[in-house]
Amino acid sequence: MTVSIALIDSGINPNHRHVRWVEGGLGFTPGPEGKVVTGPDFSDKIGHGTAIAGIFREEALSARLYALKIFHRDLYAPASLLLASLKWAVLRNIKIIHLSLGTEAKKHKSELEALCHTAFSKDIVIVAAARSADDRIFPSVFKTVIGVYWNQECNPSDLIYHRNNTIEFGAYGYPRPLPGLPQERNFHGHSFAAARITARAAQLLERHPDYTLSDLKTVLAEVAALSEVSDSGDSV
Repeated sequence: MTVSIALIDSGINPNHRHVRWVEGGLGFTPGPEGKVVTGPDFSDKIGHGTAIAGIFREEALSARLYALKIFHRDLYAPASLLLASLKWAVLRNIKIIHLSLGTEAKKHKSELEALCHTAFSKDIVIVAAARSADDRIFPSVFKTVIGVYWNQECNPSDLIYHRNNTIEFGAYGYPRPLPGLPQERNFHGHSFAAARITARAAQLLERHPDYTLSDLKTVLAEVAALSEVSDSGDSV
């Protein structure tokens, strides 16, 4: 199965060496009277979305990537753009939706939760970044979403699983290295940790297209357990 991934971020540069092509995309911008305007420009002026997409392409080479651009000058967007882009991806049955952001504004919780529940009912997987294992940011805390934060003890291949935390998974928070740029000066953060999980989910769904969100969480938790055993020095 070829997996489709919608990346809600700053756009994607399809010509970057780590990406090479995308299936398509849209730009979302604020319009008059609170309306959202869509257009064909998903070019990435910031580079953040392109770095995220590079992780997907490394781990899931054949994935069909869709760039949903809501960040334009910086890594901030009004909730209306998040909701509109998420709704676009859900209505089109994109298999995995990656969110590099969230909100603490309770006034948006019900609409976000309803969209995530609709996605869950359609077997669409949403992966969302959080800031810690105990974060309360939406939508990463929803049970219908895989929430991920940057655990700074993780190596690139590691996962951490927290059974009883609001955010269940931790991962490595850097993108693919760039020649001549020290990794500590590269992009880094929780959105890249979430991208590691999105890429693994895409790998799993390529091999097991019938996997549900619960199945994915179970397998990812098992992978995390193996990482912990390996890091302890015991044999796997």
